[in-house]
Amino acid sequence: MAKLQMLSFEDDDIVARRIKEKSNHCDVAHLYVATYGICQVILQELSPIDLDGNGRLTICANVEKQNVSPGYKNWKGVFNVSTYDLDRDASRRLYEFKEFGEKFEEYVANLVLDVLTEIDEINGGKNRLAQRRDGIMQNLRDCGFEKKILLERYSKLSRDRKHRALVYNCFGQRIGDALKVEIVDTATGEVVASKWDEELPRCADSHKSSINKTGWDGDTFRISIGRPEPFDSILVELTPNQIH
Repeated sequence: MAKLQMLSFEDDDIVARRIKEKSNHCDVAHLYVATYGICQVILQELSPIDLDGNGRLTICANVEKQNVSPGYKNWKGVFNVSTYDLDRDASRRLYEFKEFGEKFEEYVANLVLDVLTEIDEINGGKNRLAQRRDGIMQNLRDCGFEKKILLERYSKLSRDRKHRALVYNCFGQRIGDALKVEIVDTATGEVVASKWDEELPRCADSHKSSINKTGWDGDTFRISIGRPEPFDSILVELTPNQIH
C-alpha cells in the first residue's frame, strides 16, 4: 500500500478566477499557496502514514461550484488519488482570512486533521488519528507550525574543520517546502552565514531527493541540484570577517 506523499488544497475554480483577475494574475493559486506549507508540516508530523493506499490527497474548496457532494472520494484504480470536498461553510471561511498568521494556521491545521481523521475512520482507523488528534495538534502548536529537518547526508565539515555546513529541509506557511544552508563556526556553534534555495514560500514538491552533491570549494559551500546533471545550485560563500 502506498504511503501518503502529497497533501494539498485546491481552490474553488470560480472564486479562483475572480481572485486572479482582481490581482492582475499575480495570485494564481490562492489557497494552494496559502496552505501549502501548513500541509507539509502536518505531513511531516504524520509520516510515514498509509491513509487509504493512495499517495495523494487533495482537499477541495467549494463555495460557488454546483452539484458537488461534500466528503471523501477514493479514486484508487482510476487515478490512485483521493479527494475531499469541503462544505460551503468551511470553504467560505478559508477565503475570509485576510492574513495568513497564527489564526489561519490554527484553522487550516484543525480542518486538515478533521479531514484526515474522517478518512482514517472510514478506512478502519488503523492510524488511530481520532485518538491521537489532540496530541498531534499540540505538537504542531509547540513547533510553531514549522519543521526544520537536518539532512545529515548532505551536511559537510570544511577541509580546515573550522566550519560545518548544515543542510535543512524546512516547512511552514511562510516557508513552503524549501532547502536552507547554515554555516556554523565549529568552535563557537554560531551561525555565521545562511541562505535559502530560492524566494519563499517555495510551493512545490521538495527537491531534496534531487540533490546531486554537496561540498566545500575553499571558503564556498555548494549544493548541486538536479539529476543526472545539476540544473541549479546554492552557493554560500564566507566573507573574510567570517573566517578565523
